[in-house]
Amino acid sequence: MSTAPTIEAYAAADPVLRMDAFGAVSMVGVLRSMADTLRELTRDFPTWSLPEVEVGEVIGQAQAIRELSQSLTAVLAREADSRGLGTEDGFSRTDWLRAQTAAGGAGGAIGLDGPSAAAVTRVGAAMNEPRWARLAERVAGAEVPVAHAAAIIRFHDDVARIADPEHLSGIVESMVEACAVLTGRELGRLIAHARATLKPPAERESEEAGLRLGRSFRKVRSCAGFTVFELRLDPEGAAIVEAAIDRLSRPRPDLAPGLGLGGHAGSVDGDPRTPTARRADALLEIIGRGVAAPEGVTRSPRTTLVITITLEALMDTLRGVGMLDTDAALSPSAVRRLACEAGIVPMVLGAPSQVLDLGYTQRLFTPAQRRALAHRDRGCTYPGCTVPPMWCQAHHVIHWLHGGRTDLCNGVLLCERHHTVVHQRDLTATVTATGVTWHL
Repeated sequence: MSTAPTIEAYAAADPVLRMDAFGAVSMVGVLRSMADTLRELTRDFPTWSLPEVEVGEVIGQAQAIRELSQSLTAVLAREADSRGLGTEDGFSRTDWLRAQTAAGGAGGAIGLDGPSAAAVTRVGAAMNEPRWARLAERVAGAEVPVAHAAAIIRFHDDVARIADPEHLSGIVESMVEACAVLTGRELGRLIAHARATLKPPAERESEEAGLRLGRSFRKVRSCAGFTVFELRLDPEGAAIVEAAIDRLSRPRPDLAPGLGLGGHAGSVDGDPRTPTARRADALLEIIGRGVAAPEGVTRSPRTTLVITITLEALMDTLRGVGMLDTDAALSPSAVRRLACEAGIVPMVLGAPSQVLDLGYTQRLFTPAQRRALAHRDRGCTYPGCTVPPMWCQAHHVIHWLHGGRTDLCNGVLLCERHHTVVHQRDLTATVTATGVTWHL
């Protein structure tokens, strides 16, 4: 007598398996029908007829479908990994998955690109390992984006050889539970900090030295009267360049009359240059200042670079790292070395990780207060906005003219667009030592 489960037994255990038991073509048919529907909506639906309140909701639902499809792809990649599909033909898991997605896409759709396919196959293979059972459960339930899961798995594999297993396990478990509410940038910052703190200081310093040796600057090609260069920098070098260029690449409306140019579609405050053109001009101005200065004398002050680090880490009494505004991590030795060259502002934090309120009564926030706001707010505080701190303006929650103090408890960062919105709508906010909540 056969002991194989019947179709009814499968269906009783899990209704989803009923479809598989009757044949995989049923699942293919369902997904093909869904794809055809989405294609028709994209091509033919009169989006102009959508009520204003529904446009954002439709966008959200479209992104939800995208995330669900990624989760389903990871679940199927787990199945392919467990069966060893593609290995007989000599394909890697990633190449096999790319070939299948390219062949299965109807209507000229293309398959997954290399990084996306690698992330899905990494997650799919990990989902078959017992240690990733909780992560597999959350990915299968579409609670955690596949990209988040791939980042956590990659982090674990990178540091497993040097980290204490029990310590690493605790960090990974925390990431798995928290990553559903973290943005990609927040998870990346958390991983960068964890990776840096888990590595022995000597290895971290050796890695930074190797990255510095990998810096490069070369001419790529010339085209249409322009020359294209390629600049490759380590996190420390990139932060220095970005901080220097940011200050000099701000819009300058005074240039328009001299150039005889009108503002383009993306012009800001009358400056006719595009953002990329402003950054190019800033780089040339930095070089010009350096060349024009007498030998050994700098013509302009050094760029201010903010590095956040705890006092214990700076003094080497506790393992830790310095975090740049770009979310890159630097070893304490690198922070100390940069601090000796001046122009570097180490934001040293006490035990509660709070920056002292300066309490000045002047109208404008001081540079020190701006740095404190950048550390606390991490960018524009308006809900849903991702503009970084260097492109934001300091705003008084209670206007200075109405008696509002120029203190951290009354200051918030807002991008230019949302600064206007807040003033137009007379919005207020609650400010704490750890964040800002807007009352919309």
